Order: sequence, then C-alpha cells, then structure tokens
Amino acid sequence: MRQWCDEKGILLILDEVQTGIGRIGTLFGYQQYGIEPDIITLAKGLGGGIPIGAFLAKESCSVFVPGDHGSTYGSNALMCATSIAVMEYIIKNDIPGKAKKTGLYLLDGLNKLKSKYPFITDVRGRGLLAAIEFDKDMSQSIMAACVENGMMVNNVKPNAVRVMPPLTISKKEIDEALGIFDKVFANVKV
Repeated sequence: MRQWCDEKGILLILDEVQTGIGRIGTLFGYQQYGIEPDIITLAKGLGGGIPIGAFLAKESCSVFVPGDHGSTYGSNALMCATSIAVMEYIIKNDIPGKAKKTGLYLLDGLNKLKSKYPFITDVRGRGLLAAIEFDKDMSQSIMAACVENGMMVNNVKPNAVRVMPPLTISKKEIDEALGIFDKVFANVKV
C-alpha cells in the first residue's frame, strides 16, 4: 500500500486509534510493518483514560495553520497535560515492550483454551489486542457470561469477542482472565 500510494501521489493515512501508544507491542502499530505513513490518527491510549484525539502529519503533508481545524477532543490544557504525562510514562517504562511480552503470554493461554474447546476456531492478535473466534454466533452470550464473572470483553462480531486488557496487566491478572474464560467456555452448550 505504501508503494502504491507513493506511485500514485496519494497520502497514506493510518488509523492508530486502537493500535497506537503501545497496544500491540510497539509505540505505533505501523512500526511493525517497516513503513511510515504520511498521517496517523490517534486517540484512546494517548490520554490514558482522558478523552483526546490527535493526528500527526509529516511536514510535507501539513497544510493546517492554527485555527484551521477544530475537534471535540482535540485539545485543552487538561487533556494535553495528561497526554504528555501518559506518553512520558509509556516511553520511560517501555510499556510497548511489556505489552508485547504479556501479549504473547495472553495469546499462548488463549491458544491453550482453543485446543481444549473445539468451538473456538481462531485466536489472533498482537500485543494486548486479541480476538477469539467461534464456530457459531455466540459472542453475545460469551460476553454476558464474562461480565457475570467480573471480566469485560467486547463482542465485535456475532462469532468473535475482542480482548483488550489494560497495558499494565500482569501475568497473574492474565491467568485470572484465562480462568474466567475457561469457566465460561466450560458452560457453553455445544
């Protein structure tokens, strides 16, 4: 895609709202693919829970001047100060590296559950962004059972749930989550 955009004179814009700021094991997701976008969009992880949105553009693509662009979550003093503190913490404490390691641990545990429960057809992900796919539409009931057992997951498709734990999750907490999944999956009627 990068090569094609360059050949056609088209900007490559990547959405890093969920994958950015360490979520998949690098500061930005694009870094895992050996390319560099012209523009990236950011939010969620940038504020550590405080709503903020941003986009970054290469100098050659930057056409805005102050006052050109408005945004609901674009900036204010609190949001920007929080975002700076979040970014400093994430970089100083190598949170992307920790997300990569704990993400491998999570995926290994989810794959063990896949081998135990034949209705799980796929486990995929990078860092601390994972999905579990099922052979039938059961994600709503899986999500509800997980919530009943104290764990939030997201039913992103009728047959898949997304697992997106905090970047600071420990192996002990992952083990607890895997235990909840095991309990929930053991009660699935096949």
